Amino acid sequence: MKIVFYSSNSNFFDKDTYKLKVLPSNESLFQTFVKKHPQDSFFCFTKFPATFMPEESAVEVDLSLSVNDFAAKILEVQPDFVIPLTFWTAPFDWLSVNDALIAEILEKEGVKCLYHSVETSLLCFDKYRTHQKLLQEGFNISKALYVDHDLYFCAGSHKDVINNVYKDSIKSQLEKLKLPLIIKDTVGLSSYGMTVVHKYGEALAYLNSKRNNSNRLVEEYLDGQQFGLEIYGYPGHYQILPPFRFSLNQYGITSPKQSAKYGPYPLTDELKNLMERLAEVLELKGAAQVDLIYLDSKWYIIEINPRLSGMSYLYSQAMGLSVFDLIYNSCIKEETFPPVKPSLSLKLPILNDDDMEKVSVIKNIKLLNQVNDLAAKQEREKGFCECIIAGENAEEIKMSLEKLKEIFPDQATIEQSETILK
Repeated sequence: MKIVFYSSNSNFFDKDTYKLKVLPSNESLFQTFVKKHPQDSFFCFTKFPATFMPEESAVEVDLSLSVNDFAAKILEVQPDFVIPLTFWTAPFDWLSVNDALIAEILEKEGVKCLYHSVETSLLCFDKYRTHQKLLQEGFNISKALYVDHDLYFCAGSHKDVINNVYKDSIKSQLEKLKLPLIIKDTVGLSSYGMTVVHKYGEALAYLNSKRNNSNRLVEEYLDGQQFGLEIYGYPGHYQILPPFRFSLNQYGITSPKQSAKYGPYPLTDELKNLMERLAEVLELKGAAQVDLIYLDSKWYIIEINPRLSGMSYLYSQAMGLSVFDLIYNSCIKEETFPPVKPSLSLKLPILNDDDMEKVSVIKNIKLLNQVNDLAAKQEREKGFCECIIAGENAEEIKMSLEKLKEIFPDQATIEQSETILK
């Protein structure tokens, strides 16, 4: 069977200034995967930055190509089965929509595809639509208020309006929410740009400022333990992976560039059934990631990402597999995943090649995943090196952390990781 993995991008990308490096390389992980399945032929098509894709084997698709032209390139190899390995880029987390558009074209040509539909992808992309769907289906979610940007500022362009009634109604509804509050972009990527406020005046000051430049969702902050997990498969055949706990920053939220993830924690029947129902309701097809909060013996759903995620390398290494194995085994072969070993993902500063090699040979360090934006103006925006440690128990992970502390004695993220292990 000819199987195609693909991933698209809607943004400009400069390979000279934005550097990705994975150790061991995606290429080596892919070649190991290919050798397991000599009966199949595998092809990879991707636009850069080509996250998760093999560095040499993947066919680079020009960033300017339309979804029709992208689909045409895939059709050249006459595939039997096609599935996206969707990644993410700032500022909009909408690449699953783009990959779905490509899959729709392929399906019209008679190719079998497994992908999150355009409707599912759009629903998860827009956090307000996600909130409304979860509320409708009876899932536990944070109480929230939607703020339409155009209506909130519409009075300024109408000289005959004395007061903005919509703006007044937002103030009234806002003051009925329980503090503290989280203000987030409805279509932004992860927690980038998320703001936590502790007073109603702070929330109103934010909404009245230039920082409020698009639609916003104002949510009650849930002061519980934050977790994430991934789901693989398709309706009737889902595999729910056990949750990992996330560390929090000083504002009480996860930071994509600093947070640590440790687990696995038990996948209870309650959580498994909850996630299976979520997957069936959304008709998820492929890989998806869910952010959760556990509070007062209840699971609350915070966000759903219908794509591979910042947990995908962690899960694959915790099971001794690759991302390609995760997709193939769950969506094509219908093979049950092996147990998830105790694992930790933490962020280190950007490393040079020698330091990456030095860190990679520390016992139980399974993978390094570095993002380095040379064009970034601020040091904190340049990126990080994700370090994934997996062992038989927490003690083995702690031993690897001690080795890292010898190399990075003042690294705050290592201290965060030690805290989350307790």
